Amino acid sequence: MGKYQRYSIAPRLPHELKPIWRGIGCILIVVVPLMAYGLTALLTQPIIATGLVPYQLLGYVQFPVWVFKYKISQTFAAFFGSFNHLWLSIIIFFVLVIILAGIISLTYTWLYQNIGPARYTPVDAPPSKHKAKRYTR
Repeated sequence: MGKYQRYSIAPRLPHELKPIWRGIGCILIVVVPLMAYGLTALLTQPIIATGLVPYQLLGYVQFPVWVFKYKISQTFAAFFGSFNHLWLSIIIFFVLVIILAGIISLTYTWLYQNIGPARYTPVDAPPSKHKAKRYTR
């Protein structure tokens, strides 16, 4: 090849995820909150029955007087004020979302590690067998 001759390098294709993994992620974005909502509906009364819940989280939400001066805020206050044990339900919901997302992430990681592609490809160098000695002065 001459000094001023150009050569072309074949462009590398970007690594793309398989569509099934995107689909699973999309489904989980919808499924995890729905599961948490259903479990919240089931677990709220048994948690209240333990007697360990602070009284501030129980009952209906109380709004300040100024909220009822405007039509929009009055509508929202009336809607959210109609739910019994709203604060307790919100706390239980978010705790369950975190727990369910963690369990599903760990399960997904375990499955991907066992079923997914090999960690090293044939072009990777083998791990070093050299053990470093402890430095002493």
